[in-house]
Amino acid sequence: MRRIQLTYQTKFGLLFISPAALYFAGFWVLPVALAVVASATDWRIGRPAHFIGLSNYAGLVSDPQFHHALLASLTMTGIALASIVALALVLAVALNDSGLRLSRFYKLAVFAPVVTDWVATGLAWQLIFLPNQGVLAGLFEGVGLSQWSSLRWTSTRQLAPLAVAIFVVWKMTGLYTMVFLAGLRSVPREFQEAALMDGASATQVFSRITMPLLRPITVFVVVSGFVTVIGLFEPIFMLTGGGPADATRALPIFMYETFFQFQRAGYASAAGMVFLAICLVFALLAARQLPYSFYE
Repeated sequence: MRRIQLTYQTKFGLLFISPAALYFAGFWVLPVALAVVASATDWRIGRPAHFIGLSNYAGLVSDPQFHHALLASLTMTGIALASIVALALVLAVALNDSGLRLSRFYKLAVFAPVVTDWVATGLAWQLIFLPNQGVLAGLFEGVGLSQWSSLRWTSTRQLAPLAVAIFVVWKMTGLYTMVFLAGLRSVPREFQEAALMDGASATQVFSRITMPLLRPITVFVVVSGFVTVIGLFEPIFMLTGGGPADATRALPIFMYETFFQFQRAGYASAAGMVFLAICLVFALLAARQLPYSFYE
């Protein structure tokens, strides 16, 4: 068999990417492979595992608690993701204005929540959502909406998912604002100026030129945001703990409780594989929206 001869540049390239490749293999590929094996067993913590095939997956199909967790995840993720994408795009357009004064200060203010800790900010948002005494209640009192100051954001079944979504939007919007801003800076200004000279309005330029050229960035934001938001554990655990009445008992909480509280490691691994499959399917469907001609 003919040996493959690597060039000098290729050898050094492989050397430089080897730490990242080893990290990916050790902390991503290997855990997923172990979870795939565990999902086909009846492994309980402290007991030997026995192969049971697809029984765990069959149990998930008929498990109403898993169905509820999946619905709760998709509901909170849908609310948060739609808000993040829309708000990030609006903020990016505003920050992209060359005539905006103190733009660096605004960029810092928008990005600051991204670098804060989930647990620390979760404690702060618990105080914000306190009924009658919290920051939000005080704001409602100040604008004459005193009837809203007693709302129990984190202990009401209807409001708890919205409270979690608000927290996630506040924490993550800054990151994707910067991504959109980088995309806006990469759009050739010649296209926009030519359209304006031809009589197009600013709205038409944005919808007909800017947004189509931003489609790869938008797909990245949507896919990255979906995978990140649907897998978040800290905001739910800090604000509601999965309650009230399991209203925010999303997939990460379901897997955490199944593994650590009920010690059904094999069943939790199967739920994790379904979670991974959902993310992969969503990413593949979103990637199909990319215009292939953009790269030609």
